[in-house]
Amino acid sequence: MIRHTSDVCFSTGPLVGFAVKIFGIQAATISGCFLSAFGIAGCFLAEDIVTVTVLWGVVYGTGLGLATLSIPHYLSLHFSKHLDKANGIALAGNSLCYFLISLITKYSLDTYGLSGTFLIISGTMLQSVIAAFLMKFPKQTHLRTELESSTEKCDLQEIPDNIKEINNSARTDREKVQKTSVVYVFWVFLDPVYILIVITQSTFFYVFSTTSTILIDVSRENGVSIDHQVYLFLCISVSEQFGGLILGSITDAGYLTKLNFSALCFAAFGLLYVAIIWIKGNTVMMAFGCFFGLIGGGLNAVSGGLITFYVDKAYHSIAVPSRFILYPLASFTQAPLIGYFRDSLQSYNGLFYVLIGICCIASFICFLIPHIVAWKKAGRNDL
Repeated sequence: MIRHTSDVCFSTGPLVGFAVKIFGIQAATISGCFLSAFGIAGCFLAEDIVTVTVLWGVVYGTGLGLATLSIPHYLSLHFSKHLDKANGIALAGNSLCYFLISLITKYSLDTYGLSGTFLIISGTMLQSVIAAFLMKFPKQTHLRTELESSTEKCDLQEIPDNIKEINNSARTDREKVQKTSVVYVFWVFLDPVYILIVITQSTFFYVFSTTSTILIDVSRENGVSIDHQVYLFLCISVSEQFGGLILGSITDAGYLTKLNFSALCFAAFGLLYVAIIWIKGNTVMMAFGCFFGLIGGGLNAVSGGLITFYVDKAYHSIAVPSRFILYPLASFTQAPLIGYFRDSLQSYNGLFYVLIGICCIASFICFLIPHIVAWKKAGRNDL
């Protein structure tokens, strides 16, 4: 059901973008918080698993998408120089809340039963409405030029000779606002740069979720006891928080571009899979968990700012929420792949080789995107 919820959540990307374009980020977020709480509270009255699946999977998943998918877009309005660190802090907060809600859920199940737990979780979700009402938006003019997200640098000495261009810029901006209507923003799905970024974003979630699904079986094959399996997932969770908090500083400081960092992270994932294929043991699994969570946290923090950096600002409202739009389709291949290698081949090594190939392709795409951007810019300059 959890995977079904994430599939529904990511599938709502275009719907969330449409709502953000029409009503704004705050209104969409508030609606998502209320809808999520309603979906969970409705499970209190559910009498069969089908109703629970619809309420928790569809209603809650849709509300979750409305409430969370535009968060990187909202952060990009406040941060430019420290955007990746801001995304990392937001993701670390998610991990911390997951840990706390698991403790609350366990206590509630023991004390109030399943129905009471649904109400308590729903009430907890309603607290997010307060935070949504407190969302602030920076005061910006439509004529602000985002030099930091541009691949071209302006020469300050040219400004005095081109004062008249300000009026032209204002006129161009008004025309651009009229052109980028609610329907026009959907043209971003035909942008080759955006398509490639979406592929890498969905690939990351596909690789991470597939690995998390099989990790218990793999750890058992590597001699990790049932008691120590808890520590393995705790290790991944903690290192993922540190990855989100720390590794975002690498790109914010300019040591690596966002795409180069992403390419190296995918390559590192591939090396981890190679290590787990050829090296067995309890210690190796714990080390794998540490580095897997660390790299995943850093990549997740940086990937949130990729679209705001490489895609035109006019499309951010729909481009950012739709960044995982391919994952729901790709997720249908996870169960057959896992079942084939587990039941037919009795080993996950073949699946790890598949994941290595996927990571190599994603890494290559990350290196390819800057060349596509340069090609598009050269084409515009020739016009």
